[in-house]
Amino acid sequence: MSGFVGYVGDPLNSMWRINVSGQVYGPYTGHQIKAFAAEGRIAAHSIVQSGEAGPWITAIDDPILSQLFIVQQPPAAKSIAEPKAAQPTRQSSAQTSNATPDLASSNFIIIADIRGRASAPFEAALNRLGINFQLNSLVWLLHSEYSAGAIRNELVTHLGNTDSVFIADAGRGKMAWFNLGPEVDARIRKVWQKGGDKSA
Repeated sequence: MSGFVGYVGDPLNSMWRINVSGQVYGPYTGHQIKAFAAEGRIAAHSIVQSGEAGPWITAIDDPILSQLFIVQQPPAAKSIAEPKAAQPTRQSSAQTSNATPDLASSNFIIIADIRGRASAPFEAALNRLGINFQLNSLVWLLHSEYSAGAIRNELVTHLGNTDSVFIADAGRGKMAWFNLGPEVDARIRKVWQKGGDKSA
C-alpha cells in the first residue's frame, strides 16, 4: 500500500498488520482489531506491526493496542482464531510471561537467524525459558515446560525486522516460527503436516 492512515483524532484510526506463523494479514484499523479482541479472535500475545515499517511486537506491548487488553485479558489462551477477513490458520500459543507451563516438559530445537540486533537479549530470554545449549551460531537446544508457540512469542520480542526464528518441539511434534515469509510458511506446512502434525 502507498501509506497508512495516521493519528486522525482517535489513535485507533491508525493501521496494524497481524503476523500468524510468518504469514502477514492486514492492514486493519485499531477499530477492527478492537472488534477482533472483543470476539476473542486476537489476543494480547498476538504478533502485530504498527504502520508499514514498525517492529513486530506482541499486541500487549503496543502502546495503543495494549489498552484493548488491560481491562479483560484472556487467561493464558491456548487457541486463538485470527480475524475472519484474513482467514489465517488457527494458532495455538501463549505469551510466556502470562502462560501456565504445560504439564510435561519437552525438548526443542531452535534455529534463529539474528541479523538486526545483538543476540544477548535473545539468549537471556532462552535462559528464562529453560535449560539450553548453543549448538552453533544459529542453533540452540532447549528443555522447557512451555509450548513452541509460547516460546516463539517470548523470543520474538527480542528480534528485529530482519531476524527470524524456527522452533521444533521434538517431544510433541509441534513447531512455531516467525518472519520466514509466506512461501516458506506454505512449504513448512506441506512437509510437516504429512505426518499429521500441526504447527503451534
